Amino acid sequence: MKNTRIGEKIAEYRRKNGLTLRDFAKQTNLSTALLSQLERSIGNPTLSILSTLAEAMGISVSELVEQKVENAEMILRKEQRKTIVMYQGQTMYDVLACDTCHANLELLLMTLEGKSWTSNGYTQHTQEEEVAYVLQGEVTIDLEGEVFVLGEEDTIRILPGRKHKLYNHTDTEVKVLFVKCRI
Repeated sequence: MKNTRIGEKIAEYRRKNGLTLRDFAKQTNLSTALLSQLERSIGNPTLSILSTLAEAMGISVSELVEQKVENAEMILRKEQRKTIVMYQGQTMYDVLACDTCHANLELLLMTLEGKSWTSNGYTQHTQEEEVAYVLQGEVTIDLEGEVFVLGEEDTIRILPGRKHKLYNHTDTEVKVLFVKCRI
């Protein structure tokens, strides 16, 4: 957990209420050393400590740990994208959505060269569900041994735990948009 905002929130609360570290330590029954560390984003508070702090500050634990994300931080410019290259460069994934707030949603653009697979074996995501949308070309998906051919604008939903791999059976590159959701 990124503690930067938690520390800022504790320090801000103390300032607004005219409390020293020692005063706040007495109020929460936590040590001044621990509070100082948390304000400097050092350490990893337990749920019990977060609960104690939130109660003392008169807010919920979710408000204490919530990370404020500015609207401008949600924009990912083309030149800022990360590209993941796999399988001897035959498969490329462009990460299309910023991960500023560590959301459970991922947006990837896969480019698959002609006559190539996405992997040597099956891929399986136990904690993710995917939807694949074919933007360009035609691709074969092997879903647990069952084979389907998808053309432009076709979609397929891949449920968690389903083994799958894609094959570009054509000579031209294929582009597939993936939306992945962690469950």
